[in-house]
Amino acid sequence: FGITNTLKKFYENRLAEFIDKESKCVSTLNFKDTFFKCYNNNNAQFLKEFYQLDCDNLFLKNISLGIIKTSKNNDVCELFNDSLDDNVNHTLYSRIKHEFSFFQKKIDLNDIANMSWACPGCHYIQIIDSELYIVPRNAVGRFRNRPRSTKTMLQQVVDIFKSSIGDLEMFIQVQDAVQLRSRDLEKMRHNVPVFGYSKTHKEGPVGFWGMNPNGIILIPCFTFWIHEGPGLGRWRSLLETLPKVADKIKWENRIPKLLFRGARTGDRYWLTGIGERRNDSLLDIEFMEWKSGNRSRYYSDNSKTLEQFCEYKYLLHQEGWSYSNRLKYLMVCGAPVIYANFFEWEEHWYQLLKHDYNVLIFKDKYNETLFKNLTRSIVQDDKKAKLIGQRSRELVQKYLSEQAIFCYLRNVLIEYSNLFSYKPVKHPTAVKIDDYILSTDD
Repeated sequence: FGITNTLKKFYENRLAEFIDKESKCVSTLNFKDTFFKCYNNNNAQFLKEFYQLDCDNLFLKNISLGIIKTSKNNDVCELFNDSLDDNVNHTLYSRIKHEFSFFQKKIDLNDIANMSWACPGCHYIQIIDSELYIVPRNAVGRFRNRPRSTKTMLQQVVDIFKSSIGDLEMFIQVQDAVQLRSRDLEKMRHNVPVFGYSKTHKEGPVGFWGMNPNGIILIPCFTFWIHEGPGLGRWRSLLETLPKVADKIKWENRIPKLLFRGARTGDRYWLTGIGERRNDSLLDIEFMEWKSGNRSRYYSDNSKTLEQFCEYKYLLHQEGWSYSNRLKYLMVCGAPVIYANFFEWEEHWYQLLKHDYNVLIFKDKYNETLFKNLTRSIVQDDKKAKLIGQRSRELVQKYLSEQAIFCYLRNVLIEYSNLFSYKPVKHPTAVKIDDYILSTDD
């Protein structure tokens, strides 16, 4: 943060005074100049804002000095890297190590030039001397909110962890599937990864959906900053408020049905068709028909708000033609989610999903009997259903908190910066992130 030694000493003294008061909402200091604080404690208002802890978050409110000091390398980010089942491959950061294992060679200038040409739809980012730069490009796609949200998150990470992130140049694509200039280029092995929100190792009729998945490094989806959909907005705010709204309805008073709303895309046809064809009291499954008009994209006569989703005991999530970022929102409700994962799309955190523990994964496409059996099995075991829902929310509150998202991005950037064989220099047309935010460019 560029804090002077005098100011740092001041913060440390104030922090010691604060801890002595034995506040129920723990604040702590670690990772150089990084501070924790709780939103609701005025005594902590002088602390830096990175680790603003919601005191109602069951994981975050129990963080203590002891946990920090005994964590690996005294690194606060290790708080988010424990395993759900003692399997080292089922941790938040395990994906980073695996994905970078496909990139063993050092990156040189020619590699960057080649990827710049191969991916005209990629956003070109530079981090040089702890400053974030955007290299303007003309063919970066139709999305506006996606790149702005991702670049804002990157800026937050650079500001917080600047001394630990080396110089680098990176290419980010914000489409649902990472695509290069041609199918031939997508099949090739490249020395430079493309960073994206999702990928799948499952091949379609013509091969992989876009770029070979081993050439993609996953980063947190843009929705972890902000989503322009109705009733969504800032992820951090939603993660604080939605559990409180959901818990106003006791578990036993929730609607005992499986709920789904979605557009008629991809393999949703047969699954949502089950709900439309059958007169089944357990199912509330319908397609959504978007209305025309200024607000059309988000509204349908049978649509439901996220708060209304949380009124149901059981929820269904299924992707369309590509990945859907809705899963994490449903999990916040604290209801068990049946995840129809036919195309096996992955986000950066999906290695934490465990069938029959924090989610119910259904892969038997077109098998209505098995789907019905899975639905009835969870309905008939109310105690198990409630427990899976609780674990589902706990996963999101801990591993998808804004703190964990920033830590994940930090670790990705550190790992990536170690691949460079040269010191990147500022591109002639590059602009600082602050100037980019004020501009109208994407």
